[in-house]
Amino acid sequence: MIKKLFQDPLVLFVIFGALVFSLYAYLDQSNINPVELSDKNRQLFTEQFELLTGRQATQADIAKIENDYIQEEILFREALEAGIHLGNPEIRGTLVQEMRYQVTGVINEPTEEQLVQYYLQHIQRYVIEPAISFQHVFFNQPPEKSVLIQLVNGERITGDEFWRGRVLPNYGISMIRGMFGKPFLERLQTAPFNNWFGPQQSMLGWHFVKVIGTQSASPLTFEEAKMQVQNDYTVDAIETSVDEYIGQFDNKYQIIRHVN
Repeated sequence: MIKKLFQDPLVLFVIFGALVFSLYAYLDQSNINPVELSDKNRQLFTEQFELLTGRQATQADIAKIENDYIQEEILFREALEAGIHLGNPEIRGTLVQEMRYQVTGVINEPTEEQLVQYYLQHIQRYVIEPAISFQHVFFNQPPEKSVLIQLVNGERITGDEFWRGRVLPNYGISMIRGMFGKPFLERLQTAPFNNWFGPQQSMLGWHFVKVIGTQSASPLTFEEAKMQVQNDYTVDAIETSVDEYIGQFDNKYQIIRHVN
C-alpha cells in the first residue's frame, strides 16, 4: 500500500511540496534577527527612569520602557538597513566621530618633554603672523576724491564712525583679510609708509588709508605656544591612531581615486 502511494505522482508532488515549504519556513525562521531586552537592561532602564522622575516605576511605566526600547531598536536596525546614515551628513558625521573615538580611545596626557620635542619638530607652525598698523578715515558711501587732497594737506576729516576707531595697530594679515577683504590687504602691503591713499573700497565701505607701521613674522616661544602645541600634539596622535587602524583594511577595501 505504502509502495503504491509513493508511485502515485500526485502523492509525490504533495510530499515534495511539504518538504520545500518546511525548508523555506526553517530558513526564513533562521533569518529572523531577535530583539532582546535582558533583565539587566530592563533593571538599568527602570533605575534611570526612577532617577530622572524621582518616583518608583509602576508596571505601566515598565511596560512603556520595554515598548520604547523595542521600538527604538527595530527603528535603528531598519534605519541602518535602509542606509539612512549614508545620506544624512549629520548622522554620518556622528558615526564617524564615534568610531574615531572607539579607535583611539583616551589619549594619554603628553609630558612636558614630549611637548617640547613636538614644538621643536614643528616650530615653523608657531609664529606670530606679519602685522600692519594703519590709520584710516571711513565712509559708508563713496566719498569725494577731493578728501584725499585735504588729508595730504594735513586737514582733519571726520568721515563716518568706524566701530574699531581711526587707528588700527598691529592687525595680523589674516584679520585684515577677514575684516576688509583680500584687495584691501594687498593694497596695504604695497603702500608706502605715512602716505595717504584712497578711496580704497573694502567689504565694509570706503577708506582713505595711511600705513604707519609693519611687523614681520616672529616665532612664538614654547610657553606662548604651549596650548596650541598640546592641541596639535593630541590631534596628530589621534590621526596617527586612525591611520594605523585604517591600514589594517588594505585587503578589505578597494580605494579608487578619480583624478581629472
